[in-house]
Amino acid sequence: MKVSKKIKDLILSNNNFSLELAGILKIQQASLRLLARRDSDRLTLFQCVEFYKSKGLTQEEIFEPEQVKA
Repeated sequence: MKVSKKIKDLILSNNNFSLELAGILKIQQASLRLLARRDSDRLTLFQCVEFYKSKGLTQEEIFEPEQVKA
């Protein structure tokens, strides 16, 4: 699963959101922004998902819909 574009945009555009999340992951804010640009799987860690939910985001807003391969 990948995080949604909405999450990546929040990380890249909202300073407070990205600063709090970087603190949770114990990384620098610049490193977190790089993770968002690279669409890293680290953004789907349990701690991250719990943080997104604490900010009022739903499961549907957090994750991209799964692509079904035919």
